[in-house]
Amino acid sequence: MARLRLQKLLAQAGIASRRRAEDLIRQGVVRVDGKVVTELGTQVDPRLQRVETHGRRVHPAPPQYRVLLKPRGCLATLAPSAANTAERRSLARFIPDPEVGWHVVAPLDFLAEGVILLTTDGALAARMSRGGGRVAMTYHLKFQGQVGEEGLARLARGWKWDGRPVKPAKVETLATTGKNTWIELVVAESRPRVLKAAGETIRHALLKISRLRLGEIGFEGLRMGGFRDLTKQEVKSLLRDAGITAS
Repeated sequence: MARLRLQKLLAQAGIASRRRAEDLIRQGVVRVDGKVVTELGTQVDPRLQRVETHGRRVHPAPPQYRVLLKPRGCLATLAPSAANTAERRSLARFIPDPEVGWHVVAPLDFLAEGVILLTTDGALAARMSRGGGRVAMTYHLKFQGQVGEEGLARLARGWKWDGRPVKPAKVETLATTGKNTWIELVVAESRPRVLKAAGETIRHALLKISRLRLGEIGFEGLRMGGFRDLTKQEVKSLLRDAGITAS
């Protein structure tokens, strides 16, 4: 477990909401290694330091993992201020317990839809913070125009973004209308800008992004805006794919 802000640790441990935890710190009822701490920016390592409230030791809760099906026209953030209008709604309106201290992992653009991971596992969030790390993600991408065999082969060879190679594990045509083409793409990448670069490579504009799977985790059984906790097997597979050894 990485170092955490003190108020975040208290929230994750179920002591209080994040805002109430800040009040407890200001009131001087929180101790770290026997010393009263009143500074909100204090960071602690719960594995190495003893944290107490009202004389009782705080034991950090085990990491939580949740999959959410993000709808189109939604900001991939839990910031409450972003959820105030229907035009610019955020994930905050779908999550009943934001005080837990969720990280939004592998976010999608405002107009994209699909699977997003929420977790309190700081190590996993850090590992996947730049493009998803090594976790393969399955997308259905809608390109403008008819993408033929040559375009598919070009995508399969990969492309460069920001000076580094991007190589998909799978590229397959799903459907074409002549005006547009749907392609299934499996790649260890979460950034929409990288996917849009794929369209630039084959000179077809990317019109829509739908993420179906994040590693082995899918959206089956979820409505738009719905979520569920991951199973133990799913957590194990996700940590494995990310290159993290489960403790």
